[in-house]
Amino acid sequence: MKILCAKSRPLNQKKLFTKTLAAIFAVSLSILPAQAEWLWPSEPPADCPAPKSEAATGIVFTGRHAEYTGADTWYPSWGADGRLYSPFTDGAVNGVGSFSGGKNAVVGHAVITGDDPLKLQVLEPGIIPGNPAPYGGRYPAGGLMHNGIWYIGTYGLANADYGLNWPILGPCAGFHISKDLGKTWTPSPRSTEPGKALFPEPTKFKGPIKLGSPHFVDFGKNMEHSPDGKAYLVGHGTTERDLEDRKANASWITGDQIYLCRVVPSPETINDPAAYEFFAGNDADGKAIWSADFANIKPIFEWDNRLGCVTITYNAPLKKYLMCVTDGGTTESKYNTGIFEADQMTGPWKLVSWMQDFGEQAYFVNIPSKFISADGRTMWLCYSANFCNHMWGRKAYRADPPGSAYAMCLQELRLLKPGEAPPHETPLTSRTNLAREAKVAASSTHKDSAVAGLTDGVAGGFPGESANEWSSNGERDTAFFRLAWEPPVTIGKITLYDRPNDIDQVQAGLLVFSDGTTLPVGELPDDGKTGTEVTFAPKTVSWVAFFVTKVKPSTRNIGLSEITVAK
Repeated sequence: MKILCAKSRPLNQKKLFTKTLAAIFAVSLSILPAQAEWLWPSEPPADCPAPKSEAATGIVFTGRHAEYTGADTWYPSWGADGRLYSPFTDGAVNGVGSFSGGKNAVVGHAVITGDDPLKLQVLEPGIIPGNPAPYGGRYPAGGLMHNGIWYIGTYGLANADYGLNWPILGPCAGFHISKDLGKTWTPSPRSTEPGKALFPEPTKFKGPIKLGSPHFVDFGKNMEHSPDGKAYLVGHGTTERDLEDRKANASWITGDQIYLCRVVPSPETINDPAAYEFFAGNDADGKAIWSADFANIKPIFEWDNRLGCVTITYNAPLKKYLMCVTDGGTTESKYNTGIFEADQMTGPWKLVSWMQDFGEQAYFVNIPSKFISADGRTMWLCYSANFCNHMWGRKAYRADPPGSAYAMCLQELRLLKPGEAPPHETPLTSRTNLAREAKVAASSTHKDSAVAGLTDGVAGGFPGESANEWSSNGERDTAFFRLAWEPPVTIGKITLYDRPNDIDQVQAGLLVFSDGTTLPVGELPDDGKTGTEVTFAPKTVSWVAFFVTKVKPSTRNIGLSEITVAK
């Protein structure tokens, strides 16, 4: 059902507005999750060197997500005890803070417990100091929990006189080691100083790095799927000095190539350069060549100015390696995320999806093997997002998908099968649905429903799943709710869905906008599936509220199953 409005009329119900507006602002606001599937479009640049994957033809997000802590740099490693072990930094976990910039740089570490990504606990935080000199920062690289021994790597970062965020990538400073699950640590004997780093790079301070910000390939619980019992490290870098091609040519989040090395993990070998082998290309039969000489290292993937921070996870059910790469733009711009797949770690790699502006500024993207489904098609992305919002103290970037935040973010996704049709986009599943980004308040909420049900992307509810709808607590024509945005948004269409039961029905209502205008809404279809679409001349607002003014006589707990908002 559609209602087309040429223009909205000024508010002429002053008494109603004054009374209810005060009540709205008195209600606390909460950020809401989305729970509807949608396909993130793959939009690779024309020069993408990877062919499209035939095994996984796209990425569909389910809408389920969770966010933990107020820190970033999460790379969970699945220990034999079933727990996840990860570094973190530039934030706090349970009151323990970590900041990796400056002479007093430290890296954080924590344990993640639980089997349901929506119900995890982040526990036992601690910190490890590490001098970044001569670089300005010493940040966490990959972490590994193997046979009860925890390894956390670090790498250097430097600033430049042209600004941007840590635009110069430094070397790997080796690995801190804990033999008691993080209670005590043996610091790495390596540093970021040229000649004292783990690998023989750079030759000069601020020179180009190949194995930058290295991360352990995730082989599953206690590395159970390693092909040879060795730990593999994947990193990004370049052969060009900074400014040779562009600003921030190789930073913590930008680069040109992806490199790979391997080592038998032990406290004795992890910081010994002589124990490492480096991927050195393929022989005539396409078999990987490994060399103990760093000078022979060759990339497993190249794409000029499009590669950055990288992780690889082995998907055992699919017998595929999945590589997550971030294209970090200028270091302070929106970021793009590429997901690639291959039968071997060394490639050749095929593109599953190139997600433009994912996050809109997602970084440190990885796929924890612990949360891969039995068929290998469903998994969770772990990442952090929108640090510029956090750093600048304003909302420079949207949370897209919803839940993207400066935190440990987990987003459930599934890989499309060959020939599988992607979900059909509707107002409920559209990425342009601004209701998903709103903070929501309601006059009351019945204990069996949830205010989150208003914007979860599901037009459902009692007698089905009550959490998929908002139901007031015993209200009839006094109920209302409000969606609020910061910063303001421009909108031109609202779709309202009634509750699906045949007892409660909205027969009339009033939309009230922050600019002081209103729009009347008539009777909503009583099936809970058919939306009433209200269109109007686009307006920029910071909030919109909906007041129920008339209900079906049998109504007990008026409410809605869903609302969508679009430009």
